[in-house]
Amino acid sequence: MAFSNRTKYLAKVKTAFRCCVCHKPFVEVHHLIPAAEGGQNSLQNAAPLCAGCHDLYGGNPEKRKALRQMRDNWWNAISERNKRLTDVSEPAPPFEIPEDPHFEGGLRRSRFILYHRIFSDEDFRTSVSTIVKMVHSVQREYPNRQRLFFLDIDGHRNKRGHFDRDMFELQIQFLGQFMLQYLTEIHTPLLHLRNTKLQNNDVPDHLQIVEGGGQKAIRQAIAKGVGEIWLAEAGAMLRVTKPDVRGRKVSVARGRRSKGK
Repeated sequence: MAFSNRTKYLAKVKTAFRCCVCHKPFVEVHHLIPAAEGGQNSLQNAAPLCAGCHDLYGGNPEKRKALRQMRDNWWNAISERNKRLTDVSEPAPPFEIPEDPHFEGGLRRSRFILYHRIFSDEDFRTSVSTIVKMVHSVQREYPNRQRLFFLDIDGHRNKRGHFDRDMFELQIQFLGQFMLQYLTEIHTPLLHLRNTKLQNNDVPDHLQIVEGGGQKAIRQAIAKGVGEIWLAEAGAMLRVTKPDVRGRKVSVARGRRSKGK
């Protein structure tokens, strides 16, 4: 017997109608354990696969465990992605899922250590741009590895010995609220955080700082092709348009600042 239409539909919904291995669209639902070997026609035995991945995995008993892990991992990823959707203006908000030719990297347990040292003459804009480029580069060269980020800061202290506003904002808001989604762990002089959700590997390749964060500044950022704006004061992401076809452009909108720090 084959899967019921309802079971096939539910399996496809849980993978966003994508292959649970390479994330390509146009899938068919296949048995993890073939019916001829006693496999049930249940959701837990269903694996949405494209034709190519079915040829690689479908008939190979030795890869069933890995296939089940990839399916469960992708189901969890889509579930977490749906929870993060904030645009409720449409009954089924659209969101893009990039194909992942390096899907095996998601199963690797090896970790990649990133380290950055901010020197006393390095400003906020330079620091955050460097950090984003570093994370994007690591994702490109070593896709889907767990990323642990470590930060040291030279200087940037006020008369009381506390971090100045730029470095406080960089650690608490930029790293702690915005960049944590793209990392597994963050370690700074003020923070030691672990990402409790699935690490987001869709790292932006361009970051623009919007000082002031007012409507005029946001409109100017949109005009330059920015696809998303993270509002530092609110700690929330604002999706304004589709990402640029050449890569994801994200703006960080900072609150209005007084002349003194």
